[in-house]
Amino acid sequence: MEAPGKELVERARRKDASAFAALIRAYERVALAVAFGVLGDPSAAGDVVQDAFVRAWERLGDLREPDRFGTWLCGIVRNLAVDAVRRRKPTESIEAARGADGEKWTHNPLDEVGRRERRDKVAAAIASLDEVSRPVVVLRYYEGLASKQIADLLEITPAAVDMRLSRARKQLKVLLGDLAGDEQVERETEPTRG
Repeated sequence: MEAPGKELVERARRKDASAFAALIRAYERVALAVAFGVLGDPSAAGDVVQDAFVRAWERLGDLREPDRFGTWLCGIVRNLAVDAVRRRKPTESIEAARGADGEKWTHNPLDEVGRRERRDKVAAAIASLDEVSRPVVVLRYYEGLASKQIADLLEITPAAVDMRLSRARKQLKVLLGDLAGDEQVERETEPTRG
């Protein structure tokens, strides 16, 4: 991911809405990955990211180093996500518990059920990771970011990113042992790029 230029951030600081919209486009997926890493719930992550962008717009004047916008934004996202975890009710909705995602069957319903079950297992395994490893895994494998990019966004070292990835892979291998031999798992759990 190429970081937007300092000039774009400076324009947004002067309340140029089109510049800020470009920043949103540039950082939305990363912000979602960070929020999901803390929350483990895509819907809640989306809500947190919306709040984070509103807060960033309101407080853009507080940003001392415009070239560190991504790191600053990820800090806002992380803090809001942690707050959301603290406020979270102990039970989840019936739709979330069932994994209802509005997908339509386009093939054999039994095949779709099998794919959905595998995706759910992978999502549950990722959600079981600690709140530092989860965003690292999501940013690497779902967003395709390099260790240096992840380190900059999460304010940790690239070595810490690699260590967390290694530990997470081992944990996921144990958790997904029954799926490890399934050649379709990686293809089917790969998120769609949009």
